[in-house]
Amino acid sequence: MRAEDDFTRRAGALLRAAANDLKRDDENAERELGLERGSFAEFAAGTRPVTWELMRRAAEVWPLNERDLLPGHDDCPAGVRITRHKESVASGRVLSRGGEPYYEYRDTAMSRIASYRPEWIRMLRVVEDDDPDNPLVQWNRGHLLYQFTYFIGPVNYYYRWNGVSHCVPMDTGDSVWGLPFAPHSFTSRSATEPACILALTYGGSLLGDAQRELAVLGNATTRALAVPLEGAAHRPGAMIRSFMDAGAVTVAELADRTGLTRERAEELAGGAVPPGPEELDLLADALGVSVRDLLAPRTGAADGVSVQFARDARSWVWPDEGAPAYRMTRLAGDPLHPHTSALRVDVLADGAERSAPLTTYQHQYLYVLGAEPVTLSWEFGGRCVEETLAPGDSAYVRPQVPVTFAAAEEGRRAQILLLRISGSVTPEVRYAVGTMAAGGVDRYVAEDRLWYS
Repeated sequence: MRAEDDFTRRAGALLRAAANDLKRDDENAERELGLERGSFAEFAAGTRPVTWELMRRAAEVWPLNERDLLPGHDDCPAGVRITRHKESVASGRVLSRGGEPYYEYRDTAMSRIASYRPEWIRMLRVVEDDDPDNPLVQWNRGHLLYQFTYFIGPVNYYYRWNGVSHCVPMDTGDSVWGLPFAPHSFTSRSATEPACILALTYGGSLLGDAQRELAVLGNATTRALAVPLEGAAHRPGAMIRSFMDAGAVTVAELADRTGLTRERAEELAGGAVPPGPEELDLLADALGVSVRDLLAPRTGAADGVSVQFARDARSWVWPDEGAPAYRMTRLAGDPLHPHTSALRVDVLADGAERSAPLTTYQHQYLYVLGAEPVTLSWEFGGRCVEETLAPGDSAYVRPQVPVTFAAAEEGRRAQILLLRISGSVTPEVRYAVGTMAAGGVDRYVAEDRLWYS
């Protein structure tokens, strides 16, 4: 199917789903949207393209946003999208800070399907010290996206948190993960050695519908909904109280449902003390939620960042020591994002037949490090594909697409940076899809019928 035909089909499916949700059959939809008789079925079936005017009209007369009727573009129909080194070089541009050239940026593999914004960045400013207050350092204001950074060469990493500036000298193989809106910068410590980074920014669950909804609700509501991960507010009491408010449950009612004393229920709801394991089960049952809904995530970030030096990184072979295909090295990450995995992959297999496929539920970004090429093989849509990736090439891989790496030339060990992130398909969505009635999954992906016969 051509990309434009697939887009039209999915746009029609969203229109049908919206009408079903609002309990409009074809005749009522046509009347309210000002369509000629019989046309709604054509739009919904994808035989007639849904126009911007139709989306605008639907958003006027129905409680919808235009975004609700806009499908995503699929720019990765082969399962993998490759960006060659020469394409990255062609995208190069120099950005100045303080009136002088500061960075050279190059695009690497991106896809509309995932929230990656990965850039190769060369440091053009050279410093001779590790002073975070060096006047040669030009700071940014921070940005919305989370950032994983992989360092190549002698790079100084600067970051600022709660008004305090820091500088960490980094070298090849070091990595860092950082929180949104924290100011940061990078410089080189050498005028002769290459110094660059792979800055892989991504939005995670902050982007998309959540950001748009909170933008409508405003600053005060967003601040009220925010749950800090430090201090008393991050304890389970914050979520207990939130679910109590949602269900209009009083402390007395909570005590009655759980069998706890009123004093203990008040302590737990107030967050003064954390509940024990048995109490968590009682509270979850009483509030009609899962235990995991009451537990706050944890973070290992210090001053907004998690730093992983190469010398301290944990490595292991995969899939097993008897027939290792790869050596994996764990790079920077944080428990706050358990569905983000950063790995350096040393390819040990000389041929695809001696290698092993890697499959994950995450979106994958890969970049060929070092000086050796690698053979990338994958299966998608019933096809087997093989490509040779040169140093500096990068690629995006869709979730659940098995990929295999092997040395492009025998005895020459390629090295790959692999960053995996979750998309909008959170664990909650995966569970919800898994509990649908028979036939529900296909209709969820693309609704193709009126909700009644």
